[in-house]
Amino acid sequence: MEEKKLYYQQVVTIWEGFCTLHSQLFDIACDEYLALLASDIDKLEDLLPVKEEIISKIGELDSERNELIEKLNNTQFVSSPLNKASELLLLFDEIEAQNGIPALKNLNQLLIDIIEKIQLQNKKNQVFLNKAMISLRDLKRGFKGQKVYSTYGADGLTKTLNR
Repeated sequence: MEEKKLYYQQVVTIWEGFCTLHSQLFDIACDEYLALLASDIDKLEDLLPVKEEIISKIGELDSERNELIEKLNNTQFVSSPLNKASELLLLFDEIEAQNGIPALKNLNQLLIDIIEKIQLQNKKNQVFLNKAMISLRDLKRGFKGQKVYSTYGADGLTKTLNR
């Protein structure tokens, strides 16, 4: 049981790292949005290497998690090979029940929440970028002397006419 508790501690440490790094990634996504709103291209360029470094660290933690799962698969604690994070969480249910605090489950839920927030923020960033690209395209056409008319068709989609 002591060996299993050591593995449990390693998993909790990895999940804490995931939560920390994903929180930083969420902060970067929010900073990107603010930079987009302010049209601060220099700030966006400064954020990109930071974002890439965080993503790299997440990849390293993921490798650690995979190595730990491989080690666990070779122990007597596992009757069938672990393939998913949910199976890993179930393996430590007994320890969490003894502790009285489901730390690993709480961290996993926190991680899921943070990832969902990152995805939502990235969608907002992408919508903003798409609108900006459309505006730039229209400006470019205007500088070339082309007139752009946008209308809605019967299907509700926007149709653009160049004249």
